[in-house]
Amino acid sequence: MLSQRLTAVLLSLPLLAMILVSVRYWIEFGKGERRGGSKHHISYNKFFLALVGIGYFGVWPFWVGGIVFLDRYHPVFGLMTFSFLMASFVQVVGLVVLYVGSIFLTWALDFAGKYLRPSMSGVYAKHELIQDGPLGIVRHPYYVSYVLILVGLSLTLATLWPLLLALCVVIGMGPTARAEEEQLTAWFGEEYQQYEQRVGRFLPKLFG
Repeated sequence: MLSQRLTAVLLSLPLLAMILVSVRYWIEFGKGERRGGSKHHISYNKFFLALVGIGYFGVWPFWVGGIVFLDRYHPVFGLMTFSFLMASFVQVVGLVVLYVGSIFLTWALDFAGKYLRPSMSGVYAKHELIQDGPLGIVRHPYYVSYVLILVGLSLTLATLWPLLLALCVVIGMGPTARAEEEQLTAWFGEEYQQYEQRVGRFLPKLFG
């Protein structure tokens, strides 16, 4: 196993970067809300949206808890922890997956800015279709990021709890993404349909 101090440091770095970007994002979001403006609300299936929300909000207790309580993590979460061969190698794989997911989510928050809004807050009528950056790789980088982060935490901390949360996101993100895409198709028509043909929903399209 990797040393507890090293693991805590490696878990902290992407979290701090994400917090810095998120603070700026939420400040801009708050300013936009105060300015007001016409908004549209997307007709989500509340059950599937709730599953995605469980995964999203469940990330943070495990991530922060893994840093703060790392030396006592297994006794606290012993029911769902596991041991494995080549423990250090598996932890390194988990950290790589975690870093990919956190970098992707941080990039999406920073790149899309006000056009990447919390689901229930509605979407501005003057919405811009972002087609490059992380949204030029997959159409829903935030959902993909949640899954990667949760899988990475599971491998790094050797606990199954984050995998259960990842499963919630996987089940919920298809119908939730579909509701968003139906609204975007209604707004942007052929432009969004061409974007769908060019960019994969959750996985990059290797061929046009």
